[in-house]
Amino acid sequence: MRKLAVSLIVALPIALLGWACFLVLFAPPEPPFDWMNSMSVGDHNALIALIDHQYTVAAYAVTWAIQLGYLAWLGLRWQAQKHTAARTASPCR
Repeated sequence: MRKLAVSLIVALPIALLGWACFLVLFAPPEPPFDWMNSMSVGDHNALIALIDHQYTVAAYAVTWAIQLGYLAWLGLRWQAQKHTAARTASPCR
């Protein structure tokens, strides 16, 4: 059960980083400098709000990925130390 938990904690940061990259790469392009010729102020504000939201979500995803990645690293180190301790502890007879 612990190995499954550590494996999930290792996979979650990778998935979060992938999601953040997806959000940033597939965000709509910023409007051109002369946007007043091609769209209304309401459309412009809606587009900018969408872009801002996607970048904010991507930043939070990266932050969570870093934190969970550190937790996964601690879990892997703990598991390795536990395995090493079990290997070195032998019955003395």
